[in-house]
Amino acid sequence: MTFLTGGYYKPTIHRVIQPPSDQRAYDRLGAYYFAMPDNDVRLLPCAESPVLKRVGIERHCLDEDAPSCEAWRKGRTVAYGRVDLKKGVESGVEEEVIEGIVVKHYN
Repeated sequence: MTFLTGGYYKPTIHRVIQPPSDQRAYDRLGAYYFAMPDNDVRLLPCAESPVLKRVGIERHCLDEDAPSCEAWRKGRTVAYGRVDLKKGVESGVEEEVIEGIVVKHYN
């Protein structure tokens, strides 16, 4: 969503932590929603959106360099657990580059 909204919707930082001690006896429930455009969709911001025109668009790359959904998915899948992450500029953040785009990992 961050690609298609030009950064308007930020990716969530996913962390699994142990619940507080007074809640550890309760079952936890996770609700997940995944959506993926067709493989040939280029991951470009919806520049014609009135909201994005008003708030501005953050581009991760030039439009002509934007990956397709298929290239992005395959790049993320192939790299998972196989790439040495580099220390990022921010404290506690590691980075990798996929399809020419910097992906941050918050640890």
